[in-house]
Amino acid sequence: MIGSRMHIQRITAVLLLIVFLILSPAAVQARRLFYAEEFYLYVMNLYPVNGSLERNIRFMQWALAAPFDNPVNSLAKIESENDWARYKVLFRLHVNLLIIDSYLQLGKRFDKEHLYFFNLWYAENLAESFTVARYCYETALIYWNEAERQADAAGALHGRIDMDDWEDDLFLIQEGTLDYETIISEHLGRLDSKIRRVEDYLRTAGTGS
Repeated sequence: MIGSRMHIQRITAVLLLIVFLILSPAAVQARRLFYAEEFYLYVMNLYPVNGSLERNIRFMQWALAAPFDNPVNSLAKIESENDWARYKVLFRLHVNLLIIDSYLQLGKRFDKEHLYFFNLWYAENLAESFTVARYCYETALIYWNEAERQADAAGALHGRIDMDDWEDDLFLIQEGTLDYETIISEHLGRLDSKIRRVEDYLRTAGTGS
């Protein structure tokens, strides 16, 4: 019975997060933007002072889905078709990394670094919160898989564009210095341990032991 209730709570928590991401107030504002670069710049202009990770994620997702502007209006100097191809791949790589970072930050808001015995008094709330944290971490892993795919595509294109941050992202991934799969797996491993403690506590509480 307790397991069924926890399952319903977890599904509800995840659905609420997804609905919030989709129906964020930013959705109304975003319709005035069209090109990938516009969504990206909108977030970058506010990123240092805006705490809405949900809004940032949604705009970055739109940036990935939107068409690119004419190369004349790109964020980098484009002189050849190869530059243009590399620019688009590195743009997607960089945006995927920004989404990963935002999902990890969002996940930490619903996670707990330490789970003390007195925290278990709120075990049902923790179960819901940890479900959302797991959703965030697992979603970040999906974007990491896409980032790796874009890194492979960029590696097949010779040259360099004048976006040092993007080129640095690629270099770190190729060298293995930047490996979000390891980072995310560690987060999930620690989270699973806390989830088991919460489930054990709720199971024991349900039997009256």
